[in-house]
Amino acid sequence: MRVADVFDLQGNAVVMIHDAFKGLDYWKDFMTEGEPTWSGVAMDVHSYQVFTNDEVSRTEDQHIVAACAQGQALSSFHLWTIVGEWSAAYTDCARNLNGRGSGARYDGSLEGSPKAIGSCKFKTGPGYKFSDEYKTFLRKYWEAQATAFEKGAGWLAWTWKTQEADDWSYKAGLKYGWIPKNPAERKYPNICGGAPTPSPRNPHRS
Repeated sequence: MRVADVFDLQGNAVVMIHDAFKGLDYWKDFMTEGEPTWSGVAMDVHSYQVFTNDEVSRTEDQHIVAACAQGQALSSFHLWTIVGEWSAAYTDCARNLNGRGSGARYDGSLEGSPKAIGSCKFKTGPGYKFSDEYKTFLRKYWEAQATAFEKGAGWLAWTWKTQEADDWSYKAGLKYGWIPKNPAERKYPNICGGAPTPSPRNPHRS
C-alpha cells in the first residue's frame, strides 16, 4: 500500500480489505478524494444470494437481474473492487451450509424459515443428477455474475472442489458444463443486456 507523492517506492503487493459484508455503499467515504491518493489497495466483496429468506425466494430471472445490477457499483467504486467469493449456487440447500445439521431456508427446514420455497432435491449434491434445465440456469447465472464482476477488477470463485455440493464446485461446473473451460467464453453474451465492457479507469487505481 502506498500513499502517492509521499513514498517514492511501491511494492508489487496489493492490500485487500474485506467489506465486512456491509456492501460498497458503507465504504463510500473510505480513502476517498480529499485524502491522499492511495494505490495498491483493493476492496474485497463476497457476493452470494443465498443467506437471507428474501434472496433464496427470488425467481431465477430475479437472481440474474440482481447479479447483473452489481456491475455498476463495482465499476464506479473509488478503489479496485474484487469479488473474492461467489458461486453458481442460488439456493442454500448444500448440506451444513448454514451450520452443521441446520437445514436450509429454501426448503423450510432451517429453524425460523418461512414456508418452503421449493424442494432441495437435485438442487445440490452430485452434478450428474442435475437436470439439463437446471444446468442451463446455472450456466446463465454463472455468466451473469462473471459479466457483472468483470466490470470491477475481477473475481475469485468459491470454491474449486466440494465433498458433495457440486452446485458450489468450480471443478464440477467445468465437468458438467455450467462453467466454461475458458472463463471469458459466453453462451449468453447479452445476459446482462449487452456484451461486457471494460471498467472505466479510476484515478485512485494504479
